[in-house]
Amino acid sequence: MESKLQEYKEILENDVELLGYEALRYSIFEGTENNRQEYQIRVEKSNDKFEVYMTADRASVEGKYEFESFFDAMSKFLYLMQLTVLSNRRSVQKGEKPEYPCSLWDKNI
Repeated sequence: MESKLQEYKEILENDVELLGYEALRYSIFEGTENNRQEYQIRVEKSNDKFEVYMTADRASVEGKYEFESFFDAMSKFLYLMQLTVLSNRRSVQKGEKPEYPCSLWDKNI
């Protein structure tokens, strides 16, 4: 991984840790076919663009956003993480099944 991508990865990992979202399913610059899971938030570098997307059941791609700026991609990535936490907490509160088991919504909120 080139040094700039490694620097970007460290920035994102630090933000994820700061937000307490380490328990979420996510992937940062691992390659489009590596470490794929269902209901995962991903950011990848493809050609000259950054791609941010989520996977759904069977790790299929659901909604893909392309950005020229890493910082725009980072913002979308972190926003999708927040939406994932909020929507799954709402599901649990309503007695519905969340996307997957996670301490961010399985505990009492």
